[in-house]
Amino acid sequence: MSLFIISSDWRFKEQFKHHFNQSFLHEFTISHKLLEALDTSSVKPELVIIDERMSKGTQRSILEQLTYQKCKIPILLFSSDETQIDKQFCKNLILHVVQRNGMDFDSLFSYLDRFLGETEGREPKKTYVPCGLIGNSNRMQNLRTDLYRYAKQNCSIHLYGETGTGKELAATYIHRLSYPHRNMISVNCSLLSSSLGNSMFFGHAKGAFTDGKTELPGLVHEANQSTLFLDEVENLSLSFQAYMLRLLENGQYRRLGDTQLHTSRFRLITASNEDLVSLMQANRVRKDFFYRINDVSITLPPLREHLEDIPQLCEHFLLRCKSKKQVDNKGLELLKSYHWPGNVRQLFSTIRRCMINSVEEPAIVVRHDDIYVS
Repeated sequence: MSLFIISSDWRFKEQFKHHFNQSFLHEFTISHKLLEALDTSSVKPELVIIDERMSKGTQRSILEQLTYQKCKIPILLFSSDETQIDKQFCKNLILHVVQRNGMDFDSLFSYLDRFLGETEGREPKKTYVPCGLIGNSNRMQNLRTDLYRYAKQNCSIHLYGETGTGKELAATYIHRLSYPHRNMISVNCSLLSSSLGNSMFFGHAKGAFTDGKTELPGLVHEANQSTLFLDEVENLSLSFQAYMLRLLENGQYRRLGDTQLHTSRFRLITASNEDLVSLMQANRVRKDFFYRINDVSITLPPLREHLEDIPQLCEHFLLRCKSKKQVDNKGLELLKSYHWPGNVRQLFSTIRRCMINSVEEPAIVVRHDDIYVS
């Protein structure tokens, strides 16, 4: 599933890049490159967006070629003068003309999200979505199964695990299964418990405070029809949790300095490395907030509970680094003998350090000192 867009206006394309996932959006500036991709690429788009501004080509020349090819892909044409479009000539194309001047991108993206969601429903596709959570142990296989199952449900998900266990990878996996064409909005909750954090999260109206010369839509607005990932949710202040209750109940919120209610519908994923039940009992998490964010809770296992995955994790990391070296059997046994308080993140840091120290060696040499560096 993908979307093709051709334009030489970087500001125009930036709007789409900000909204859609990078792997979903295919950009072009030259007409023959777009036509070549449509004709030869194995990736067929759900929609083609043709801007009137482009290098080496015109909208008419593209439409002529697409008519000749009997293109059945829906086309969105952005033009500042609709009278210049010969609709009779393009009658065999699925063509929609949009007024370019004064374009309301929020309304456009809301429409496109619905359109793309309906397309997914009509034509389900078995697309491989890489998880990033490596390992063939029972713990990791069960984890991936749970993530896949709950990604298909309309529920809020809480991810609990020690630092370095891959909570953001798990959130990204759920998001890609739910909203493959959208960007996930990730927020570290440590940054939200301030007036600046409130403004960044909910947005603010023009003139809401000194130097507030422009309107800021806010992260909640950007998460509409997508995933909102709140990392380190245990660091949210009680007052900010209270601000969020209406939003989590019915999707409604107010921007700073604004009297108008806004609405945002999103999949909520939260993550913490502290147990929320214990925090609720210690009055650090509100009960009503806890029940709204915790429809489903998934625990990510620490590395010490699936040490048998270390060889595969090492291989994955070295492939990612494009290194031809390997960790020998003695080194793997040494790695498997440690308890890894920093989990997979600490393991990767250790391998990276061993690679640096083994520049002249044919294989990566693992020493006790490299592992026990804090």
